[in-house]
Amino acid sequence: MRIGTVSAIRQTHPFTIKPATLKPFDPPLKQFAACLSLVLITSLAAYAQQPIPRTTIFLDPAHGGPDPGARLSDSLPEKSLTLAFATRLRTVLSTAGFSVIATRDTDPTVPFPTDQRAEIANHSHPTACIVLHATASGNGVHIITSDVPPPHDDTDTRHVIPWDTAQSASIPQSLALANALGLALLHSRLPVLLSRASLRPLDNLTCPAVAIEIAPLTPADGEVTPVTDANYQQQIAEAIITGLTSWRRNQLGAAR
Repeated sequence: MRIGTVSAIRQTHPFTIKPATLKPFDPPLKQFAACLSLVLITSLAAYAQQPIPRTTIFLDPAHGGPDPGARLSDSLPEKSLTLAFATRLRTVLSTAGFSVIATRDTDPTVPFPTDQRAEIANHSHPTACIVLHATASGNGVHIITSDVPPPHDDTDTRHVIPWDTAQSASIPQSLALANALGLALLHSRLPVLLSRASLRPLDNLTCPAVAIEIAPLTPADGEVTPVTDANYQQQIAEAIITGLTSWRRNQLGAAR
């Protein structure tokens, strides 16, 4: 597929506090202290019971089955590359503490349409979705977000969400995710192209979502690195982890 347009801590000396003379509580103070202790214990217990925010990444290796995708070489269809990279990315994500769900772990024998992939993702309620593509042309990593418009402030969320613009409510978070991933890739010295396009299943996803398309490294001077290069793929995967971690941290901070 080809898509493109786009501190140091100052140590102090130890000190001593002279212990104060303790006096017994008066009865009212005893009651107050007991209530205060109860409130603190209850608050701590409630805090301990709060679930840790779930961070599940949904991976969709594009194409598969009768749909080979683009031809990356004489013997390599896009569907095989996206599946191999998804397997690599899943391993790195799991090691970094993310939960991972994928639309496919093997090559299906029957057609696997994008609408079905979007349905699986939307029912899983992931933290973010990443659709994986590859191309034999271009340079570096392309990050695409859906170009459906964000919702109006007066949008009635009680209505049924239109399928073709389901991504609308997630556009602000999707753009923030794309930016975080782009910065992480740049810090890894990888060329990045950010763009927006109408693309299934991006348009149909109800979570923050981006499509990542891997292109060869084509420097002005030097040898071209193909998309099949294991070191290149690993570098991209590790940068994605960095970007996802940064984006997720910002999301949690904004929610407090």
